[in-house]
Amino acid sequence: MADDELQSHISKGLYGTPQTNPDERRQYLGSLRERVALRITNQEIAASTTFPALKAAINQYLNKDYQVLINGKLSPDITAPFITLVNTNNMPFTLISDDTANLDPAGSGLLIVAKDAINQDDISLPESAPTPKDDKPHSHDIFHLFD
Repeated sequence: MADDELQSHISKGLYGTPQTNPDERRQYLGSLRERVALRITNQEIAASTTFPALKAAINQYLNKDYQVLINGKLSPDITAPFITLVNTNNMPFTLISDDTANLDPAGSGLLIVAKDAINQDDISLPESAPTPKDDKPHSHDIFHLFD
């Protein structure tokens, strides 16, 4: 028994503490897929439509003990509005700048994660609802003021 413990201690010293699912952790900024409630890729976070969509959807993630992980290797010009949004909603966040963060377009740019597994199937940002358009043309003469 003592030899096994000694070997384990030496292995931890040489190679570090073993980590579960290292490939998955690299993809999800150090977290695991089973904990992710929302994932926005690096390509999506740079798009102009992403911030308004997240702003509209953020209420469903409030008061659920979630944390926001933001890719710290992205430009501050890109991440600043998202940091402001999570700060104003009192959501804890962490900028991740270690080896798990990368600038690959398919890499994670922003994650909303739980402390424990939630196993949510769809972790993509919901599309914002389109604004209803009036099919009837508006006439600007005096006879149609009260239509």
